[in-house]
Amino acid sequence: MRKTRADAERTRDQILDAAEMTFFERGVARSSLDDIARAAGVTRGAVYWHFANKVELFLAMQDRAWLPQEDLCEQLADTPERDPLTTVADVVCDMFRRIATDESQKRVLAILLLRCEYTDEMADALRRRKDADCSLDARFGALFAAAGDRGLLHPAFTPALAQGAFRALVFGVFRRWLEAPEEMDLTTQGCAMVRAFIQVLGDAPSLKAASA
Repeated sequence: MRKTRADAERTRDQILDAAEMTFFERGVARSSLDDIARAAGVTRGAVYWHFANKVELFLAMQDRAWLPQEDLCEQLADTPERDPLTTVADVVCDMFRRIATDESQKRVLAILLLRCEYTDEMADALRRRKDADCSLDARFGALFAAAGDRGLLHPAFTPALAQGAFRALVFGVFRRWLEAPEEMDLTTQGCAMVRAFIQVLGDAPSLKAASA
């Protein structure tokens, strides 16, 4: 019986689901197309019908997910005119909550950050991450610069220092959670760390004087 386009799409999704689980459990380098075909319950030929090689399959799996950097940029692009420090903390904590409740997203991000060696053939996958990093740095930079212009930053922090320290904290917490999710609740402990640091950044003498 000839397969319909819907059948082909279901098989493709089945292969991508199997690739996601296999890459997560074994790592990208140690996973073969045979492993993925067996996990998907299809033949190796069926895998090749949809994907030319493992790199193409990996990129398709990545394309189904959103990167935290991309999500943060999108959420921060259209924020109301209010305290930029509160805005950035709220958006990061919302991102933490959504990732923590999405098992597929969590697996893909663990694969991208912890279970993949970015050799030359993986350059396209790494390029997406680097582009997202640059966009997020620019977005964070604009918010912390706005905070500095409004006298909301503690004098110990320049906008550039605040941006670098905050980014390191956010992705350090996120990576630690991916490495050992059983040891940290991202939505409570992770958000508490983010908000505590934002409070330190916003402990500006000018604000204290205004509220006195």
